[in-house]
Amino acid sequence: NTLENLSAKIVSVTGKNKILLPIIMFLLGALLCAVGPGAIPTLAIMPIITVPIAVASGYNPVMLAIIAQCGVMGARMSPLTPEAAVVMDLMSNQNLDTNMLPIFLCHFLTGLLISVFAFIYYKGWKLDKNIESTENKKIIFNKEQILSLIALLILIVSVIMFKVNVGLIAFTIGTILVLLGAGDEKKAISKIPWNVILLVLGVGILMNIVSLSGGITLMAEGMTNIMSAKTAPSIMAISASIMSFFSSGLGVVFPTLIPTSSIIANNLGIEAYVKELVAMVTVGGTFTGISPISTTGALIMSAVISDEQVKDKFPQNKLFLELVFWAFFTILLEVILAYLGVYKLFF
Repeated sequence: NTLENLSAKIVSVTGKNKILLPIIMFLLGALLCAVGPGAIPTLAIMPIITVPIAVASGYNPVMLAIIAQCGVMGARMSPLTPEAAVVMDLMSNQNLDTNMLPIFLCHFLTGLLISVFAFIYYKGWKLDKNIESTENKKIIFNKEQILSLIALLILIVSVIMFKVNVGLIAFTIGTILVLLGAGDEKKAISKIPWNVILLVLGVGILMNIVSLSGGITLMAEGMTNIMSAKTAPSIMAISASIMSFFSSGLGVVFPTLIPTSSIIANNLGIEAYVKELVAMVTVGGTFTGISPISTTGALIMSAVISDEQVKDKFPQNKLFLELVFWAFFTILLEVILAYLGVYKLFF
């Protein structure tokens, strides 16, 4: 109940201006990511914060979680993040300018547009009427809830400031809370969404087989062969997006495709826009992470299904397909923006 009380408190502070919550969640995700830790740890934290706030405010929790995660992914290429350091190193090896601002703007624009479309799709202006009960309710935190809040703060600071592994620190803090009597370990274990974990692991194994068999490489090479100067950014975005369905953007997609950017640009005579191709790799390799096959989507599923108040409204299979839809929508949006030359405006 700690997060429920905290969420109700945050919602009560906004008063009648609950329309600001999606904006706040987007900017909060972007800020936490941009100041240094990067997307990977921040993506793990945001659903934990966002879903209870959505429930308390009357927003669709899937919508608010998507918006928050888009804020994180939109700020992923801040010069302070580890991901930006990797990309700058890959660009430096090709003797490219390592100014990250244009690539950052490509990410931020994409995240912002997906958030806007999510708000429209879920009719974010329509709130559940049962939220009135939280507005005038006096919210008091008991001893156990205060301990839980302190633990959550330690988790966030440890991950963001000290780069501690989020899974390890969460397990450690959870164990300490149990020893202090702040929670019932049996109830906690029973609320772990094992079905979601098994679903994601099963699909992950299937995708890993596709990757190991060379399917991804074959697909990427095939797309490269049909590129032209006009379609190169769009096809690069598609290639990165499809690869990121099966593998890590930071660990596989970026190191694999970014080094090909200079070669492709030279072959097509678009050397001036080689960094746009780099941006298409990072954008494509990032935003399809909203798929439930990937970490971002799996975290959203887990947070929604773990919430007792809303889990019955979001059947697992339906939510899985919903997030797959959003993953494909991000690809479509990236392709359209790239083909129309919108991203090119930043370079």
